[in-house]
Amino acid sequence: MYSVVPNPVMASYAFSTTFIFIIAAVICYTLIDIETTNQEAVTVLHSGSLVKLYLSKLLYGWLFTIPMAVYAVLYPALFQKFDRNPSMEELGMSLIYHMVSSWLAVALTCWFSSKFIRSRVMSFLMLSVLIVITLSVQGIEHVLPEGFKSLIVLLPPLNDTINVLVNYDSQTALYKLWVTIPPIVYGAAAAGGFLFMIHRRKLDSMP
Repeated sequence: MYSVVPNPVMASYAFSTTFIFIIAAVICYTLIDIETTNQEAVTVLHSGSLVKLYLSKLLYGWLFTIPMAVYAVLYPALFQKFDRNPSMEELGMSLIYHMVSSWLAVALTCWFSSKFIRSRVMSFLMLSVLIVITLSVQGIEHVLPEGFKSLIVLLPPLNDTINVLVNYDSQTALYKLWVTIPPIVYGAAAAGGFLFMIHRRKLDSMP
């Protein structure tokens, strides 16, 4: 990405935010089912419950992406890959957008665990489709009939974050902060629903 310089600051961060969303999804997809059934049973005994184990996996998956987010924000700024020096506000907000994006990816990806979808090939294909849909929300909205456009709110809310980065200078300070809230809330709801289903499945499996 930075082999050709200089690059526009916030548009570059829009690209890296999209990229870290994809990377975070891959990390979570790998981490969520990294243990065998026997290994998981032992880990559950140590953690105290299956819900705690999977909550830890979600948090670890997200925390693992934070150093990458810091690198994605600081590397081009420190090594003068931009057409100008970014302000502290731009650096700070870009880091927040990267972290929010990775959290959304982790929270969405957990639903493609083998706990719900046994076939890893099918789960990977379904996750890939969801990633494409998430990154194409704006295009999807344009082709939807007028009566169905309101349904776009059901899709993962990454598009507004990317748009703010692309059009950063024309956005109000309040809106720059506001676009961080939907991904956090959507991610929390997705992760909460996942953990609830894990808890229910554990209860259903009890004699």
